[in-house]
Amino acid sequence: MKAASEVIWYGSLRREAGENRGSPACLELEKPVPLRDLLQRLAIRPERVQLVMVNHRAVSPDHLVHPGDRIALFPKEYAIFADWKNLRF
Repeated sequence: MKAASEVIWYGSLRREAGENRGSPACLELEKPVPLRDLLQRLAIRPERVQLVMVNHRAVSPDHLVHPGDRIALFPKEYAIFADWKNLRF
């Protein structure tokens, strides 16, 4: 079943994403996809990403993104909390 997933960009990733990404982007997903595949689809290099949150929770790089999820992408220049260090890319 297709559902729109919302992607929110922060910091320098907004510029990298192109087209005034101050507002969320919507992606149609038919099935769960690995986070790295989603980043590739968005043309975002994984080495540019510091942290990814899905549905307001920090996730590991091997996380599966499901249709309808809300994804927030934080670039390397963002500070992160100590308890998220094992979730870095």
